[in-house]
Amino acid sequence: MGRLVLKKAESLSEFIDAVRVRASVFIVEQGFAPGWEPDEEDKTAVSYIAVDGKTVVSTLRVNPLPGREFKIERMATLKNFRRKGIGEKLLTYAITETLAKKPKRIWCRSKVDAAGFYERNGFKQVSVPYEMYGQTHIDLEYQV
Repeated sequence: MGRLVLKKAESLSEFIDAVRVRASVFIVEQGFAPGWEPDEEDKTAVSYIAVDGKTVVSTLRVNPLPGREFKIERMATLKNFRRKGIGEKLLTYAITETLAKKPKRIWCRSKVDAAGFYERNGFKQVSVPYEMYGQTHIDLEYQV
C-alpha cells in the first residue's frame, strides 16, 4: 500500500473511478444486477474516495436529504484493500466533513453481514431487518 489520500471526488475522472469501484464490488463481486450504477442521486451526493498512489481503492457517498439528514451510501472497497483500515479512515473522514454541516441525523442502510463494520465506527442499529434487492438489510444511525 502506498500513500493513502482521503478526499472528495472533485473531477469527472475521480467520480468515474469511484463508480468503477462500486460496480466492481456491487455488480461483479456481489452479483447485484447491472444498470443502477451510477444513479440520479450522484448528481446531489458528495462522493468521497480513498486513493492509494494513483488508484481509487475505496469510496462512499453522502447524500443530503430533507431536514438536514445525511445518508451514507454506496460504500465499497476493492477486495485487495479490505481489512487494512481504509474503509474506517474514509468513513471517519466523510463523517467529520458531514458533522461540519450541523446534521440532525447521519444514517446508512447496510447488509446485515456488514453491519458490524458500521457499529464499530459509531453507528447503532435503528430498524428491524428487512429484505431489499434480495438481501437482508438494516438501518443504522450515527451516534453524535
